[in-house]
Order: sequence, then C-alpha cells, then structure tokens
Amino acid sequence: MYTTWRDQAIATYRAGSGRSVLLIHSINAAASVFEMREPFQRLSAHFAVHAIDLLGYGNSARPPWRYRAAMYVDLIEALLEQIGQPTALIASSLGAAYAVIAATHRPHLVDRLVLICPTGIGQLDRPPGIAAYTTYQILRSPFGRLLYRLLTTRPSIRLFLASQAYADPASITDGRLDMFYQTCRRPGAYYAPICFLSGLLNCDISTAFASLTQPTLLVWGSDARTSPLSLASHFVRVRVATKVAVIDRASLLVQDEQPEAFIEKVMPFLSH
Repeated sequence: MYTTWRDQAIATYRAGSGRSVLLIHSINAAASVFEMREPFQRLSAHFAVHAIDLLGYGNSARPPWRYRAAMYVDLIEALLEQIGQPTALIASSLGAAYAVIAATHRPHLVDRLVLICPTGIGQLDRPPGIAAYTTYQILRSPFGRLLYRLLTTRPSIRLFLASQAYADPASITDGRLDMFYQTCRRPGAYYAPICFLSGLLNCDISTAFASLTQPTLLVWGSDARTSPLSLASHFVRVRVATKVAVIDRASLLVQDEQPEAFIEKVMPFLSH
C-alpha cells in the first residue's frame, strides 16, 4: 500500500498484529525493503510489522531531488505518527542513523531500537561541505549518469554484495542478485544514490545517540567490512547502556544472511 508524503507516493508494507515494529532499510544504490523481507516475514507472526521503501528507493517515488539526511528523518517521523503508538525500530546502516534522530524527536512513539551495523558515529558522520556539493554536481552530469550505470551492472552489484553485503558468496543467489539489480534500474533510481555517494546523506548522531532514553540493541555481523565490528565500541563509549549482539558468518546484511540467528537475538529484546 501507499501513503503520501510531500506529495510523493511512499510504499509501505504491513503484516501481523500486536505491538508495532517498523523496519527501515539501509542506504546504497541497491537498497530497498527487499533486504528486510526475512525479519518482516518472521516477526509478523508475533508483532504488527511495518516496513517502508524510503523515498528514492524500491517501490516509492523517485523524484529528481537533492536528497538530505533530514528529509529521511522527517519521513520516518511521519510514518511513526501514522502508526500512532509506541513502536520498535529495526534499522540498518545509515537508515539506523536516521532512526536514532527520529527516536530523539519522537520519544513517545519509539519504545526501543535495534540498529544493524549502524553508521553515524565514526563513519558517514562528517557533515556535507563544499566538496560534497561539488561531487554532487559532477554526479548529476552525464558523466555521473554513466558512472552510475557502470556501478549498477550485474557484475558490479555482485562485486558489491560479495565484498560488503554478504560474508558467504553462496548467499548471492541469482534471485537475490536480480532483485538488487532491478531496483537499481527503475526510472529515477539514480537520484538518491548519488546524494549518498557525494556525502549529502551523512548524519552525525553522536549527540542524539547519547541522549536516547529507549533500550537499544546493536546487531553486528562478525565479518562486516565497510562497517566493521570495531565501530561498535564507538557507540558503547557514547552510551554505556547500549547492548551489542554479534552474529557469526554474516556481513552488513546480517538480517538477510543469517535470519534465524538474527531473530534469536532480537526476539527477547523486542518482547521484554
């Protein structure tokens, strides 16, 4: 189903009943709610599970905007207002950073957070400056469009998935590869990722994370490379009460690569 936000169609998904859980995917050229399908299906047996394709991704509208971190925070807050009751947020990577900010803005609507290999402290936390805007202008040019197409060929996506998303190359099935490829090639698919590549979507959450009052669990893949497990210590230093769960034989998309282990770690935290 769809909801409207800033006159744009936003794809949302819902299943199950009970306490509310909202799933928020990561940010990259191939991102969409697809990466959250395993927790969506498994958690819907116990909770009212909501998920979203963020603007510029998946089945949502992809307008030719200059995307910014604050826009995604606002979108998450709007969806929380629609849900209208305390909700657990499960969010990945840079999407997790936006979830943290939203939780500090709407503490009455967020009762706990599960952050999967989050960024925003020690990584992707530098505010965009002149260099980011210059890079963005280059990527909006015909050269940038060509570069995007080269980065989103099937071989390039397979390389990205093997080097960053999954620890086990066998996890990259033809079906998975095709879904990631298709989301990269929809009309307008280019606009949000170039904002990410240029640094416009960076988000420093150190102050917000320190001020969180909700229980927070970090879930990290032991083999994550672009956001390595060592970054978890940055979050714990900022907020000592943070819990950390490590899942073996998993990289950034730990919830998709090791779904049973992920649910085993998350269910007690959500049910408490």
